[in-house]
Amino acid sequence: MKVNVEVITGTFIDAEVSENATVKELKERIATEVKLSVKRLILVVEDEEESRRLVKDDEDEMKLIDLGVKEDAHMYLFFKHPDLVYKEEKSQGRGDNASVEELSSEAESKRGNKEEDEDAKGEEKDIAMKNGEEEEKNGEETKDDDNVEDGKKKAREGENEMDIVS
Repeated sequence: MKVNVEVITGTFIDAEVSENATVKELKERIATEVKLSVKRLILVVEDEEESRRLVKDDEDEMKLIDLGVKEDAHMYLFFKHPDLVYKEEKSQGRGDNASVEELSSEAESKRGNKEEDEDAKGEEKDIAMKNGEEEEKNGEETKDDDNVEDGKKKAREGENEMDIVS
């Protein structure tokens, strides 16, 4: 039986499974295509009446046909965040042997926070620089004002000299 799986990223996967395939077997086939752990996959099936239903984790052993999946059925694929999978396993007592995917995600999350902190520091520097530039501009305006005043003074002196000459 062929099923069409629409991935949240906008891509499609045509998966070929047996008539008596289980949800888990389909997830395993999809997992190889998307290169993710089966534990991260969330399936939403569409039955004959085009109503959609989320397939729960405890339904992995159910046969697709029992969920109303037929030939050329359309399904949707979503992903659990690796941190969520890790927390679920840890709460069930299976979190000691975290997979590489989960550990790398945890490191990525920490790196993301570090980058956010660096971004915040960068923004503070930008604000400080902007304020410093404005102060310099204010100082320059004062210098410019002084130059204008000097120019006016010289012009008056020039006029006075002209009055004396004439």
